[in-house]
Amino acid sequence: MKTALLFPPQWYPSQPYLALPTLKAHLEAKGHEVDQFDFNIQCYEIFLSQEYLNFCVEIIRERLSRPAYTNEEQEVKAVYRDILSDNTFLDSVLNEVEDAKNVMRDEERFFQFETYKKAYTTLKVAMKLISYAHHPSRLDLDSFFMMGNPEENLSGILSATADKVRNPFIGMYQNHLIEKVDWSDYRLAGISIIHIGQVIPGLTLARLLRENFKHLHIVIGGSVFNRHADLLDNKQILFEKFFDSVIVSEGEKPLEELISHLKADQPLTTVPNLIYMRGQEVIHNPKSEALPYDQLVCPTFDQLPLEKYLMPYPVLPYMSSRGCYWGKCTFCTHSFIYDSYYRKENETRVAEEIDYLSKKYKTKYFTFSDEAISPNAFNRMSQALLKRDVEMRSLGMLKFESGDKETPELFEDIYKAGFLMLFFGLESANDRILSIIDKGCDQETEKSVLKNSSEAGIWNHLYLFFGFPTEEREEAEDTIQFTVENSEVGTGYIHSVGQSIFALEKDSAIFHNPEKFKIDRIIHDPDRDMAIVFDFEIKEGMPREEVMEVYKSFNSVIEDTFPSRNIWNYLSREHFLLYLDRFGKEEILNMAKTTVTP
Repeated sequence: MKTALLFPPQWYPSQPYLALPTLKAHLEAKGHEVDQFDFNIQCYEIFLSQEYLNFCVEIIRERLSRPAYTNEEQEVKAVYRDILSDNTFLDSVLNEVEDAKNVMRDEERFFQFETYKKAYTTLKVAMKLISYAHHPSRLDLDSFFMMGNPEENLSGILSATADKVRNPFIGMYQNHLIEKVDWSDYRLAGISIIHIGQVIPGLTLARLLRENFKHLHIVIGGSVFNRHADLLDNKQILFEKFFDSVIVSEGEKPLEELISHLKADQPLTTVPNLIYMRGQEVIHNPKSEALPYDQLVCPTFDQLPLEKYLMPYPVLPYMSSRGCYWGKCTFCTHSFIYDSYYRKENETRVAEEIDYLSKKYKTKYFTFSDEAISPNAFNRMSQALLKRDVEMRSLGMLKFESGDKETPELFEDIYKAGFLMLFFGLESANDRILSIIDKGCDQETEKSVLKNSSEAGIWNHLYLFFGFPTEEREEAEDTIQFTVENSEVGTGYIHSVGQSIFALEKDSAIFHNPEKFKIDRIIHDPDRDMAIVFDFEIKEGMPREEVMEVYKSFNSVIEDTFPSRNIWNYLSREHFLLYLDRFGKEEILNMAKTTVTP
């Protein structure tokens, strides 16, 4: 009995996601036959082709011939007429899309930034053309969005997964991907849904498999349905139309047990972490503790088409720990799937596995997917990599630590070991906000750490947000001022920034204790019965409109204080890693000064 593991669209096309390679390696170590399919990258290969774009043009022509009954439909048809009348635009996209993909895979042209930028723009425009064909849905190189957020309610899911106009994945699966697999070889199909943009594509795949291959047991895993676990008791129709079961938390042991039970034709009552339907009752089996790290297996990327990702070399994901060693940030839900159970790998074994993967897949490029690597673990890992003389180039996530843990010497070793880029969750630079977020640091610590990291040669990228409950305008300005002072026009300790607006997420500490954060009411909309992000009412702090104003004005601040945005605004983090390795931090900063952004 073979198992098929499936990763659905829509996700970044620059590297594999780690879930399938990790599960495949574990199951094979236990003697099970497993194949893995990255439908995400296969989907991009088809989307970004002249044949498919011609197909989209025909869809647009057909939709243009229909009557327009509303103002919105009339506006869309005006756009359609403009597209079809602009032969130069159409010809440029249709004729250049295949070469644009090849630029991303070609070592020489990838590193010619103007050539890269032109190819990247072509791919973005191609995705926009596909979006027009499936209006009002929007597709990009990392996301899928349907008007009305149908993934947030049961009726929306049922409708969207059957909507051939708005949902491009129905035709994609039926006409291209499903037929390439001999499903009679498999008894179980596991689909990993790890973010909101995958819910409709992932469940569309599950629905089609369920309708056409009755012998398959379809199981859903990943962080989204892990957070939906408490909502499934009255959602029997999901089990009837989409899947047989859901695995919550980490999947190695539960999936291994599920396969063994199916092989032996045993009842599913003792499969840990499993949610399934018996009769019309949704059953939640008891949970088991996740496996310790010494029982986990090095991931395998066999069967994945590494040459199809939009990269000149493979860039492989890797995790040296699970969960977050800090685990206190009041807004965060990232480690929810790990049940807040933090474990890490022995750093010597990390070096051994990176060395093994590097040689097996002929690459030195990795992205560490850890929620955050502690300074002590980073220190030991760097020493182990250097001792073994592993040639590695990577990026990772680090938390700001108070005290003397993040010293200049630590960052010098981190850089020597091959970590060229670090991501920091700054969130805020105001000490009061940092305190109620429970970041365990202050502004002085943030500046000191960024100084040490930058002077070691590392590129520092910050994540921050505005609108945390009770945040006042002057506190947001503290964050803006801190960013400006330490930008390229200031100390130069911060090299790039990603900003967002605070979102109240289900299962965060704030969600469970809103009154502690002065939230008067969390709005539970019955029409959003599967929502993960919630609106809320609060009397203290900036109103939502002012938060949005700060967010928009900060965009101008970034443009003025980070000229290197002319470079990194076009590059995914994996692409940027390769550019850092090829050119170095200082040369990229110099390149940006001569790059003109339209």
